[in-house]
Amino acid sequence: MDKSINSNRFYRFLEWLMWLMYLNVLWMLSSLAGLVVLGVFPATMALVITMREWCMQQESMTFHKTFFKAYKQIFIKANLIGYLLLAIGYVFVIDYQWIMHNQTSLQSLYLVAFILFGICFLITLMYIFPTFAHFQVSLPQSFKHALILGTFSPLITVIMFTALFLLQYLWRFIPGLLPVIGISLTFYIITRLSIMAFEGFEKKQQMLFEKEYRKGAKKHA
Repeated sequence: MDKSINSNRFYRFLEWLMWLMYLNVLWMLSSLAGLVVLGVFPATMALVITMREWCMQQESMTFHKTFFKAYKQIFIKANLIGYLLLAIGYVFVIDYQWIMHNQTSLQSLYLVAFILFGICFLITLMYIFPTFAHFQVSLPQSFKHALILGTFSPLITVIMFTALFLLQYLWRFIPGLLPVIGISLTFYIITRLSIMAFEGFEKKQQMLFEKEYRKGAKKHA
């Protein structure tokens, strides 16, 4: 019995690993199809959308159909999100250089503000693709939701930071894994944890709504 359970678990692990490798190939091919410059962000968004359906156990899904359908549908929006993030990141780099080269009495204050805004940017960076994939809202709302959901799910956000940080050691220890499952495993972790954050936030909202409803019912009783 134990051997059967172990073999089933091992089989599921191999199947999971196979799909990660397959999705990594789809991501690379789609990025190249857009000449990288225009393909990398739609490929990343399509990857996250596919992984969201996979993580939410959509039994009827077909990986390549889901991936390429999403790639076509969100091509423009994904590039807008990606290049907006790049622009914001570039501004952060310029600001950091300016703060370091300007020795003034306000340098410490500027540095604290930079760190706070930098944390908000990193939270948004991690959650933006899963947020857009999960809620299908407008671009401004995607950025807003990503920051709010990441901020109000501190435990999951810290776990996500830690997991991604530790992942770098895996790539250094086994560099051959990076081109095989580097992108897919990274975004699998991000997507999986983001879904947990979304579901936790929705439960909190539901509990708050029910609490307010009960209060209102008591007043009118």
